[in-house]
Amino acid sequence: MRLKGKVAFITGATSGIGEAMARRFAEEGAKVVLAARSEEKGGAIAASICSAGGDAMYLRMDVSKEDNVQNTVAHAVERYGSVHVLVNNAGPVDLMMSGTDRPADRLETAAFDAILKTALYGPFWCCKYVLPHMMAAGAGSIVNISSTAAVIGLPGMPAYSAAKGGLSALTRQLAVDYGAYAIRANAIVVGFIVHENTQGRIDTPEKKQAYQKLHLTRLGVPQDVVNAALYLACDESVFVTGSHLTVDGGVLVKSR
Repeated sequence: MRLKGKVAFITGATSGIGEAMARRFAEEGAKVVLAARSEEKGGAIAASICSAGGDAMYLRMDVSKEDNVQNTVAHAVERYGSVHVLVNNAGPVDLMMSGTDRPADRLETAAFDAILKTALYGPFWCCKYVLPHMMAAGAGSIVNISSTAAVIGLPGMPAYSAAKGGLSALTRQLAVDYGAYAIRANAIVVGFIVHENTQGRIDTPEKKQAYQKLHLTRLGVPQDVVNAALYLACDESVFVTGSHLTVDGGVLVKSR
């Protein structure tokens, strides 16, 4: 029960890493707010958590729209009284899968803007509207889910890389500006994680082997990221802020 008594607000919580995180945080005693766009999946996951003895609610939220974020945070606080843990996990999955991001000379400005709205503006807006409640509570933990794209260049992904690089800078700045309020901000640099949204990238033995060769370990699974997020969310990491915890199976160190 490492999160007992805490309210955790998790974006993108209806699939992959976000869903696994919502379930684990609830098992660890947190009251969990699942903020995402998929109403059918969100409602089902929240109901499943509650039937297993946890406490969770689903709120439909489009992280790329500021007023939607503001209203969703307000609804969460109305229900649970505060927010103690914010996990900015939502990403532009649909945009990335459709090939919207591409080399800069062929990247539409509207596409660049759309990806940043989800991957950078969204986390900023979540922080903007959650921080006053953390300050009132006297403590808080912000966990931003970043990517190896924030550290190294990935072919044909300038918008996503720019967004994740900006998220890293925002993480450091939040740590500096809100440390006096006992609010911590950290990021997890995530590598390739196998779940329903990424399974198509390893749908042949050849593709799977190619991804495997990039790693020093096995391929990643959602629980690998969840374990790291749980540590950063709970009081065990009270002395950790402004940091980037790399969870990538050794991809970055191998590439260097």
